[in-house]
Amino acid sequence: MNRVVALAIFLTLAPVWAVQAQTDQGPSGEGRTQELVDHLKELIRGAEQDRRSNPSMTKQLRDLVRRYDWPWRTSLLYDDFRDGDYTHNPRWVANHGEFLVARGAGLRSSFDPAASRMRRTSDRRSDSPALEILGDFLLGGREREVGESQTSSKSEAEIFTRVGISNAFAVKLQLNLRSYTDRNTRLEFGPFQGEERSSGYRLAYESGRTPSLSLLRYGPNRSAVIEMVDQGIVLEDGNPHTIEWRRGNDGEMVVLLDNKEVIRAVDRAHDDAFDGFGVVNKGGEFELKQVSIFGAQR
Repeated sequence: MNRVVALAIFLTLAPVWAVQAQTDQGPSGEGRTQELVDHLKELIRGAEQDRRSNPSMTKQLRDLVRRYDWPWRTSLLYDDFRDGDYTHNPRWVANHGEFLVARGAGLRSSFDPAASRMRRTSDRRSDSPALEILGDFLLGGREREVGESQTSSKSEAEIFTRVGISNAFAVKLQLNLRSYTDRNTRLEFGPFQGEERSSGYRLAYESGRTPSLSLLRYGPNRSAVIEMVDQGIVLEDGNPHTIEWRRGNDGEMVVLLDNKEVIRAVDRAHDDAFDGFGVVNKGGEFELKQVSIFGAQR
């Protein structure tokens, strides 16, 4: 039985490998290739139910098929910002900080936490104590000033879009990051749940002496690092980079940086669908050239 299954897989995947060696099919998954993979998965399931099958060989075959499997077949979001407008089709909302679309560069954001803190401190000061007293008395002026200060008090720049994202998803981003010698940069992005965007997953890149890429799970007033890698992670070299993040129905997540796997982990804390996708700049400058999100059925 093992030899039959192995031979069937070899004969079926041989033309697939030949085609993929000549063309790049991309994250959408071409129909014929996926049909072959689905058929192989059925064969493997049959082998796993056969007591005569070799568990070790079956596992190796399943791992091999996984390399060609692409269950994320529904396009949920795509934006390359070529229309020059991030507020329409799809609609992004800039919650904090400033964002703009630069021709040929994509969505651009620059944020300096230190400058933001200084700006908020100076906004709360007045050159005349008498004017402060008068503002407290007339028309609630002081209350309005405090309210505006609180609105812009977050030490980050955030932009997000609301889109239904299946629990199993595939996200692909193309971006550029600028290097700073006097301060670290930190960029986070990922799907969120809820109106307040208080739960979900994020990938976080942080520069410094040892640049790192972290996979985070977060909820109201808490967060946890699922997996982190700090070897060979350099995004601020002046070149565009591609980050691909896949999550399966079993909670397994794989992160690829420029087509090289850097993170593989399993987390099942969030088993419901997501309500949108957000990008958070916590210090630095970046250009998001393209973002695409695909979903999968359970």
